Amino acid sequence: MKVRRILMEALPTLMFVTVITVFAGFLLNSAFYMGDVVGILIITPAIIGTGGDIGTSFGARITTQLHSGLIEPRFRRFRLVYINFFALFLCGFIVSVVIGFAGYSVGALIDGFNFTTPLGLSLLDYLIIALAAGSIEYILILFISLFIAFISFRRGLDPDNLVAPLVTTIADLIGITVIFLTLNLIV
Repeated sequence: MKVRRILMEALPTLMFVTVITVFAGFLLNSAFYMGDVVGILIITPAIIGTGGDIGTSFGARITTQLHSGLIEPRFRRFRLVYINFFALFLCGFIVSVVIGFAGYSVGALIDGFNFTTPLGLSLLDYLIIALAAGSIEYILILFISLFIAFISFRRGLDPDNLVAPLVTTIADLIGITVIFLTLNLIV
């Protein structure tokens, strides 16, 4: 009976995730000029992946705290939620700095150490893109992860079956959009 319940909860979620993932792929493909900058191609999956990792990690912590009774599925002040939120955001912020340096370095290496890219992006531009896009994505995905965990728990569903697939897919969509918008503001 438990397997049937898991399938009934997870199957619609996975179908929805599949549709959104295809849409995210089309969105990424439409941002064709991102391919003109090797460094942007380096930082895009890294930022998107980090957002998904942070969101699922936060969601897993929240669902464990919900099942343990340490927090209630209400948007009130829970110290544990704040600590986890800010710790994971700080981790993402630090990783974004590393991603910005890595994207610029790989782009410069491939470009023959001209230290400019086809779009004229400097190290500072890469850091701004990585930090701005990453920070916006991480904040949004942490709130979305909390929302999905609380709503699913309140409705009697197991958040463990819903948070990870939904959050990683939404993180992909948000990440691609935010990187695209940030790049448009910089260039």
